[in-house]
Amino acid sequence: MKKKFELANLSKSLLYCFCISICALNLTACDDDDENGTQGNGPAPIGIPSSVIDGVRATSMSGVDVTYNEDGTIKEAEVDGNTLVFNYASSRAIKVDPIRSLISITSSERESERRIASDFAFNTSGFVTAYKLKYTDTDPDFREEMNIAYTFNYNADGQMQKISMKVDGKDDEGSYSESGEINYTYNNKVLEKIEAKSKNITCSQTYEYTQAIKNTYNAMPLLLLPEALASDDCVFNVFAITGYLGNAGANLPTAMTIKNTDLEDPSENSTERYNLSYTLNENKAISSYTLSGYGETMTFPCDWTNF
Repeated sequence: MKKKFELANLSKSLLYCFCISICALNLTACDDDDENGTQGNGPAPIGIPSSVIDGVRATSMSGVDVTYNEDGTIKEAEVDGNTLVFNYASSRAIKVDPIRSLISITSSERESERRIASDFAFNTSGFVTAYKLKYTDTDPDFREEMNIAYTFNYNADGQMQKISMKVDGKDDEGSYSESGEINYTYNNKVLEKIEAKSKNITCSQTYEYTQAIKNTYNAMPLLLLPEALASDDCVFNVFAITGYLGNAGANLPTAMTIKNTDLEDPSENSTERYNLSYTLNENKAISSYTLSGYGETMTFPCDWTNF
C-alpha cells in the first residue's frame, strides 16, 4: 500500500492500474457546469481558486510541500524528491489574472526522469479544466516517453465529476495509445465513490462515514483522489491539495475500500480496506491524518497558510 500514496515511476503499467476505458475524448474547453464552484464568499482573490475558504491553503499535505508567491500563485512544490517549478508569463504583472498566465510546470531531473506540464486551461472559478503532461525517462535500460492530455469536468457544486485522459507513448517495445475516464459519485456533497471502468476491468474507491467530521477548509488530501493517478502524477497532486481541482467532499471519510475486479483474470482481483482518522488544529483544519490497514499505519502531517 505504501507506494499507492507516494510518487511511483510513471510507466505503461499506469494504463492497467488506472483501469481506463476506451472512449472518444473531447479535449476542448469544458461545458457550462465547469463555471460553478464558488464558496459563496464573493470572488476569490487573484491567483487563488474559489475552493479556498477564508484564504486558508495547504503548504504541506500528503507528502507534498508547497511554497507560494505573494499573489497567491504557486512558486514551487516538492513531491517525493521531485522539485516542481511553476513558470508564469511576464505579463502576469500587468493586469493579467496570474494563474491564467501559467506557462509550464517543470520538474527537476530525478535520476533519469523528467516531467513538463503545459497547455493549462481554467474556468471562471479558477479550477483546472485541462492540461498536458510530458513524461520522459532516459534510463538506457528502458527508455520511455509518454504524453498525457487531461480534461476535468465539475458538477454544479464545483466538485470533480469526471477526469478524462488520452495517452500516447513509446518505449523500447514500441508505440501505444489509450484513452479513458474516471467518474465521481456524491451524495449531498459527500464523496461516495471514485470509479474507473474498462471492458473487463473495474477499479473503485468507496468511502464510509461513521462519524460526521466536517471538512472545514475544503481539504483534498490524496486519499480523496484516484489512488493510481495520485501515485503517478505529481502535478495532479499539487493541483489537488492547493484547491485547483475543485471542491472536496463536505465531510472527511472514516474508511476507504479499494476494489479491483478483472473479469478476464480473476487472479488479479483484490479488495483492500483502510481506516482513516484525523487530528484537527484549533481552527478545525486537518493537522494530520492516518491511514491504517493490512499491518501498515501511515500518518501524513498537514500545514496551512493564510493569504
